[in-house]
Amino acid sequence: MSDLTNRAAYLKGLADGMKMDKNSDEAILLNEIIALLGDITAEMEMIDDEQGFLADKIDEVDEAIDILCEEVFEDEIYDYDEGDEDDEFVITCEKCGKDVFLTYEDFQCEDLACPYCGEPIEIEFVCDGDCDGDCDCCE
Repeated sequence: MSDLTNRAAYLKGLADGMKMDKNSDEAILLNEIIALLGDITAEMEMIDDEQGFLADKIDEVDEAIDILCEEVFEDEIYDYDEGDEDDEFVITCEKCGKDVFLTYEDFQCEDLACPYCGEPIEIEFVCDGDCDGDCDCCE
């Protein structure tokens, strides 16, 4: 913004150096326009400074949100509710190596196959000990 300030100061200097009658209508109008340009330039510099301050604050908030989201995402991974039907899981097919996206309903299917190569997909559930003995692996 200093370029605008320099240009406004240059115009003021040009007007001051002109050999005009200071009381003429033209001189009064020109001086008022130049004063207005100076005020606008000062206001724009103030807005630019405030915008820089706000941009820094937004970056700080964005970083804080990223940290919070990482923590929440980790909590969702470790505190997964098996009954949540909106979740999607990714496994890699052992035969073709492609990622297969599965939903909760897919886990209920007995004939689950890779959509790419048709190879049957076998899913082994491992008990994490939080089941209170209510799962098939603890019986």
